[in-house]
Amino acid sequence: MVTGLEGLTGRTYGPSRFRVSRAQAAAYVAASGDDPERWHSHAPPSFAGAVLFKVATSFLGDPDVASHARLLIHGEQTFTWRQPWRIGADLAISARIDRLRERAGTAFVTFGAEVVDSADRTVLSSRSLFLMSPESPPGGTATERSEPAAEARRANSVPRAESLPEVGESLTPLAKSASRVDLVRYAAASEDFNPVHWDHVRGVESGVGGVICHGLLMAAWATQPAAASSPRPRPLARARFRFRRPLYPDQAARVTTMVKDRDERRTVLNSTVSSEAGDHVSASIEIPKDDGSG
Repeated sequence: MVTGLEGLTGRTYGPSRFRVSRAQAAAYVAASGDDPERWHSHAPPSFAGAVLFKVATSFLGDPDVASHARLLIHGEQTFTWRQPWRIGADLAISARIDRLRERAGTAFVTFGAEVVDSADRTVLSSRSLFLMSPESPPGGTATERSEPAAEARRANSVPRAESLPEVGESLTPLAKSASRVDLVRYAAASEDFNPVHWDHVRGVESGVGGVICHGLLMAAWATQPAAASSPRPRPLARARFRFRRPLYPDQAARVTTMVKDRDERRTVLNSTVSSEAGDHVSASIEIPKDDGSG
């Protein structure tokens, strides 16, 4: 076990209470490149990434954790949505360290979280895998990159409503990218202020070669074609993301989403955020059958 982290399994954080505000939801939609015409009475499902950081900052700022989380990688993320993100809803999020293991000086932390409404009904379940190291970059060391211009980015497309195709067929791909300024906007909207997303030196020290896009921003991109295929306030039931390699602000990305399976309960899609460098995020996404639950 990494020295100093013994006994942290089971430690809890929160509850942190918050309201789904129209202003933050609109800022999040804009920062994540979602459809502003779609999300008026509710926030998109990927708003879960912003909600997670209402309690993740308490974990990362924990004195018993902070010294070991100087270099941190988000390895995997799972969200399960039970209710939609209704604008004006008063919610609370609580979290805990579910599991902690060590390999070659890197701590693998499983971080679980639950969001409930004012009636104590579950809105969201979250499970994160963080890789942390006090010194050595958890993912190895990448060559330092030159810093792109602050507002330089490639093409971006907004998701539009589209019927789901047959199994084995794909939705219309999305073009995505983010400038360094875009990443600052996303940090403000999501409250994910990890310095590797805005500080070049910290990105180099963390072993990723410079500023990189937020993993949960790319996860948001991965959900957008699937969410656009359903008009419901809660278009998605579950999504599991694997973060495979960093995306830099000067790289053009493409989101491809294919229908993998369908039965009487749900439709399963595979979504990938990729570039010329390879896959950055892969996701398995479930769209629920319309059962009247939202």
